[in-house]
Amino acid sequence: DPRQDVTEGTMEERREYAGASSPEQILNFSCELGRQLLQNGAEIYRVEDSLQRLLAAYGYAKAEIFAIPFCIILTIQEGDHNYTKSVRIQTVANNLRRLNELNGLCRTLCRECPPIGESWWRLKQILREPVYPPAVGYLAHGMVASFFTLFWGGTGVDALLAFPCGLLVKLVVTAMRRAQINVFFTDMLACMVLALGPEILLRLGCPIQADRIIIGTIMLLVPGIAITNGMRDVLVGDFLTALTRFAEVVMVALSIAVGVAAAITVTRYAAGLLL
Repeated sequence: DPRQDVTEGTMEERREYAGASSPEQILNFSCELGRQLLQNGAEIYRVEDSLQRLLAAYGYAKAEIFAIPFCIILTIQEGDHNYTKSVRIQTVANNLRRLNELNGLCRTLCRECPPIGESWWRLKQILREPVYPPAVGYLAHGMVASFFTLFWGGTGVDALLAFPCGLLVKLVVTAMRRAQINVFFTDMLACMVLALGPEILLRLGCPIQADRIIIGTIMLLVPGIAITNGMRDVLVGDFLTALTRFAEVVMVALSIAVGVAAAITVTRYAAGLLL
């Protein structure tokens, strides 16, 4: 069983089997593994449990792991010495394939306890694996916007118009992330851009349902996973993490509302001046 009890045997035996890795090496590797888990969409309890099992496997059963969505603080004890390190998570993406491979790596390390150098090599091999090309990401955003427009009652023409709106959302989000702009302004600008096109066409007299197009495209930005994970954190009693996630959800919802309202206000004002 990959989740077998890794605390069997003395700590000295476990460390000898693991290649006598130093506490600093174990600490650095564990923090990086936790960072990658969080960045790729892992739940908080999964990160804490994975790191706890990993450290116990390497002979450091006396460990404290504190994780929230944007930070990990890890402390291990060896005799009278305590080693502590914290890492900050700047961006979070939902790469379920990489997350699955990271989980598999953690379980393998708990079973085999290879030298820490080999563990780093295995981690880097996972991180080097190619991700989806940008063209696939743009295509997915356009198709999702189109299908959600149909789902909310839009016509075929509305779905076709939603496709370029989805492409614009992907373009704005990618550019803002490269510039390291926070999620509030990123989502607000993305919503402004996606709502301007349908609103302008509507003011020009085109027979479209701008509201269906906007709602369908907005679904790309709705933090569904954050809402789900927040409810799960409540159920497991991790209220601090749940409050953090719900605050993120509220901020995203507010940014979406402000962005769409700004686009509608601008187009109505411009139409009033022209007419």
